[in-house]
Amino acid sequence: MARDAAQVNLPDFSREDLESDYYRELYDLQQEADEVNSHRALQVWVPLLAAGGSIVIGSMLLFKGLKNLDLSLDGVGNFLILGMIGASVWMAVFIFAKTLRHHDLSRSTFLLFSWMQVFTASAFAFSHGSNDIANAVGPFAAIIDVLKTQSVSEESAVPAAIMVTAGVALVAGLWFVGRKVIQTVGTGLTKMHPASGFAAELAAAGVVMGASVLGLPVSSTHILIGAVLGVGLVNRAANWNLMKPIALAWVITLPAAALIGSIGVITLRALLG
Repeated sequence: MARDAAQVNLPDFSREDLESDYYRELYDLQQEADEVNSHRALQVWVPLLAAGGSIVIGSMLLFKGLKNLDLSLDGVGNFLILGMIGASVWMAVFIFAKTLRHHDLSRSTFLLFSWMQVFTASAFAFSHGSNDIANAVGPFAAIIDVLKTQSVSEESAVPAAIMVTAGVALVAGLWFVGRKVIQTVGTGLTKMHPASGFAAELAAAGVVMGASVLGLPVSSTHILIGAVLGVGLVNRAANWNLMKPIALAWVITLPAAALIGSIGVITLRALLG
């Protein structure tokens, strides 16, 4: 027992390291107590976290997506809607967490955050469409407007056909090429758990949506990589060998695109006069 008494004071020890039945039973009781406390934390804090995330996602829809529908909602109405969304999500996640209290803690955490990550992934996709896809559609819509009106306007409406075409192109690119980027961001930069994915996607979606509201063109991919890298830094598991070429690509792509665009304009002017 003296050996076991010294063993339990070590930072890393397992049940197999203990020899006496007394300390093994004490170890089991401690593990059960820790699991009960962890399940309680899962029921108390995760619903609050989910409610906060739902308010962020709801803000995206209210202040960016639904503002074009002329719903005539004032500030008080918007905050009431966000409050009801947060309360509903809190209650749903709280009930779901209580149903998982008899399950293994790691499985309960995995299941809970897996469902929550579905909504943060959808929110990030929405923010991606509000910024990156808008960046690509904007110049094309301006060219179509100039061809139709024979004049340059400060603002121009985006035809529905262009919106549909951009959506189809987005899905096609994601299906045929995007899986490589998904693999790099999802598993290459760091080891991800649904809880880590939830935090990274919610942070990235909030930053991209904030930039969209301010009218700032940003890259959602770069922002998501930054969020995932932040997770890797906290877990001390960031893949810096992969991050180096990604950072180099960030530096190269902007001047390279500017150079190619300049050459294109010069060539067209030389050909068309």
